[in-house]
Amino acid sequence: MKTAWVTGATGFWGRNVVLSLLRLDWRVVALTRSPPEDLILWARSQNKELVWHHCDLRLLQLPELETPSALFHCAAVFDDLETMMQVNVISPIHLIESVVPQMQAAGEGRIGVFLGQNGRIGLPNLGHFSATQGALWTWAESQSRTLKDNVSLSLVFPPRAPSDLQGKLAEKLSKPPKLSTCPTADKLVKNVLLGHRCVGRRPILAGIATLLW
Repeated sequence: MKTAWVTGATGFWGRNVVLSLLRLDWRVVALTRSPPEDLILWARSQNKELVWHHCDLRLLQLPELETPSALFHCAAVFDDLETMMQVNVISPIHLIESVVPQMQAAGEGRIGVFLGQNGRIGLPNLGHFSATQGALWTWAESQSRTLKDNVSLSLVFPPRAPSDLQGKLAEKLSKPPKLSTCPTADKLVKNVLLGHRCVGRRPILAGIATLLW
């Protein structure tokens, strides 16, 4: 059974990624500050394997676990600039860079980095958050073009979902964004596992739509 790490497993997209991986019979390690109790109970009822490992990206506390076959970074926060830089940029870069050599030694690995469209579009009142998303986006794009030997990194652009983070961002905008109803991560996860470099929404088209909106 292959193992996948998932950051932000208590958030909307992290939670959906965990469910998708469990349904595909992966062993999942949830990397969060607090355990996703409901997911753990669901996994146990379905005879799936989900374990929790404490990981606080604010403090750069990285896990010391066996090498995963896949890593999904879904965590993001909207907070003060220093916290956002740590959680949205510095910690995920360190986390991913810590597993890449191990994946390369194992001969395989899949990495999915969830990103927001406003990493390319500077929406009003979201400059600091957009800057952190843009920094991770640019780094991930570089890595996706650098990695080889059956280790890939996918840039994942999910639809806008009714998440707590999206709600906080919407409060800063004069016009709330349109949200997708009941989106799942199934297709996103499968395309990351297939090694696609760009997954989900098309950034250029979404950026044009955002400007028109």
